[in-house]
Amino acid sequence: MLEVYSGYLINMQKRFDAATGQRDLLEKQLTDAEAQLMQAKTDIVTWEAVQILLGKVSEFARTQMISHIEGIVSAALLAVFGEGYTFRIAMRTVGNQAAAEWQVVSSYGDTEVAASPEDSRGGGVVDVVSLALRLAMMELLRPRIDGPLILDEPAKMLSRQHTPNLAYFLKQYAAKANRQILMVSHDAQLVEAADKSYLVTQENGISEVREIGR
Repeated sequence: MLEVYSGYLINMQKRFDAATGQRDLLEKQLTDAEAQLMQAKTDIVTWEAVQILLGKVSEFARTQMISHIEGIVSAALLAVFGEGYTFRIAMRTVGNQAAAEWQVVSSYGDTEVAASPEDSRGGGVVDVVSLALRLAMMELLRPRIDGPLILDEPAKMLSRQHTPNLAYFLKQYAAKANRQILMVSHDAQLVEAADKSYLVTQENGISEVREIGR
């Protein structure tokens, strides 16, 4: 009888462990989905802002702005993903209003394939395009917005193999634009690329900040 109960308990423990593992997996998937939704909302706001800006300026100014934006976003794609990817803005008229269509152009020899950022190698491309669009907007606005650029986990949807490239691009941008970047990140590769890094810990509701060595 004892062996029967022992086997029953073992079986129940296995089922409990499996259910717990499934629950943990579902919770992680929910957290990831919520993060992707938040990022998508941010991307939409950024893209809509650029749409409005392009629609309100003269044709000559629009041409200059498009060239500037395409240059910055293409430079970001090149720095992060390498050769073969450029950014293009295709203008069209919708209801007597100018509207912009974002295109990531992939080159395969003499063949070019244009697709929306969402359809180009997943979330990583979308994140890089959205980040670069925000950078372009900051440099286009007049009067110029001074002060540091604050980024929160800019590489969270980017694969680890491309994270060092993003860090390089941000350092190049900061130097060229003469703008300081303040970044919050859990990514060790981004932290290592910073000129100064600080670790924030919390215990009993009290935060402690200390500089981490280079």
